[in-house]
Amino acid sequence: AHSTPPFGFEQVSTLGRRCLAAPLSTPTSSRLYCICSPPTCSTKISMVFVLLVALQLPLANFASAAEAAVASCFTPRLAQTLVACNPSIVGGWRKQSVVVLDGVLGREACERLRSEAEAIRSRGLLERAESSGDVMATQVTPDDDSMRRAATTLTALPRAIARAVGRRINDEVRGRQASGEAMSCLVEDGAHTNKLAVVETDGGAYLKHVDSILAGGMDPRKLTAIYYLNPNWSEAQGGHLRAWDAVVVGGDGGEAGPPAGGDGAVRVAPRGDRLVLFWSDGLVHDVEPLRIASEADHRWALTTWHLAADPAADRSLAQGLDPWLDVRHFGAPLTSLTAPARRLATRSLADACGRALQVMTRR
Repeated sequence: AHSTPPFGFEQVSTLGRRCLAAPLSTPTSSRLYCICSPPTCSTKISMVFVLLVALQLPLANFASAAEAAVASCFTPRLAQTLVACNPSIVGGWRKQSVVVLDGVLGREACERLRSEAEAIRSRGLLERAESSGDVMATQVTPDDDSMRRAATTLTALPRAIARAVGRRINDEVRGRQASGEAMSCLVEDGAHTNKLAVVETDGGAYLKHVDSILAGGMDPRKLTAIYYLNPNWSEAQGGHLRAWDAVVVGGDGGEAGPPAGGDGAVRVAPRGDRLVLFWSDGLVHDVEPLRIASEADHRWALTTWHLAADPAADRSLAQGLDPWLDVRHFGAPLTSLTAPARRLATRSLADACGRALQVMTRR
């Protein structure tokens, strides 16, 4: 009925930042409107499914809406905070930031995604996870016909997250590189792998670990993004993400603190429609045991791992698990801290000898 978007509506571009003022007569495959003036994390796409129905837009546009929503929540300031603690910064280890984004897609979207995840489970598409016998998991992909039919929107979400978060991170890294700072944490644009996982056993948990620990760039996972599909989660259910040597940035600000036992870790609740970001090669974390009485208490999470643009050239991915973290959290002997220093000294001595030999042969 309108030749232009009605008052109060703004078209959301790929990054949710431009108002293109395009007419509604434009083919629906490229049109998406949301109430946002200006968009905020809590409102920008919270009505996405209501509007998709009202405007009769195909659900294929969910990917664009989700990408815009994530980009709107993951502001340049938060990207700056995350990049500042990346493990590849020359100068050594830094305390890690866990970035928490709330209200990313809206409750309606989260409930739909949860239903699609349960549809994947009911079709027998999940497998027992090797890392934990309490977890069922799978990789979600639109290339699998059976999975795509069961979860049209869920299969589109990982790439949307990867594109939005990756661009923010790369913009910040390139800005620092341009100012002369030595950094090597670029992620490949849109390149990712993912895992949809559900803890369905009472007392189920994840043990303490770091996502990416292999040396030599053998594991290209650089940045972890976890979207929680638990719209009715309650504190009594447990299942918090627990992280050591870290601070929580963003979120509601009221949940970070030492858990019972006083081990100094911070805790992040797996609330529905929450996206949590941290460095795959830097954060020591686990998941606390859950209290599950029924299927409604199952803990669902979709993890998207952003892949490094050049894993072998990334300082942290080339080194593997930081020896300091290995000693502090995983029981490695203190002598392991001297091994990297010995290797560095050996390389430096070899380089010096090589240069001296070149000088002598020129004479």
